[in-house]
Amino acid sequence: MKKIIFLSLIGLLSASFHAVAQEGGKPLSVKFLVDAGIEYGGDELLNVIFTTGDDQSVKAGQGGFLAVGADFQFANIDFLMLRTSLGIKYNTTAAENANIYLTRLPFNLIPYIKLKNDIRIGIGITKHLNVGLKGDGFFPDVDFTSTIGPRFELGYKWAAITYTSINYKFGNNVSYAANSLGASISFTFPNK
Repeated sequence: MKKIIFLSLIGLLSASFHAVAQEGGKPLSVKFLVDAGIEYGGDELLNVIFTTGDDQSVKAGQGGFLAVGADFQFANIDFLMLRTSLGIKYNTTAAENANIYLTRLPFNLIPYIKLKNDIRIGIGITKHLNVGLKGDGFFPDVDFTSTIGPRFELGYKWAAITYTSINYKFGNNVSYAANSLGASISFTFPNK
């Protein structure tokens, strides 16, 4: 599954560079996409207690992300576009003597309906690959698997509000909600 998603993304990216390089009227316009943001939410995976007595919760859906991908726009269906991306989502703790963090590689495939005044509504799917909680020797590293779930976006120009609904699974019987609400910014290149 991971290889199929990775190869699909590589194919889409190479198609984007090929389509952008062609001149003349195109039925499909493909641009390079950069997407970044921050998301909050999900079940608590870990509660870190500091020597000061303060604590910090590590939640399954929380973290900042950076992703790259492709933006597809159709000349004959100008109200429809499709975005696909692969990125890294990262969350760490404020501990000074430990490097405890949660990482995952979100893969998104989202079709959008474009409304007037640069407003877009997207409903698609996401899957997080290589989900791992690293304990830096304070506890054993934990690897999770992700379900495939819906991702919703409401955007205006380069900014968007996002909502994701997925679960992380550990072993056979343990599941954590990794649902998240967030904000993102995205840019496409070239800007034409």
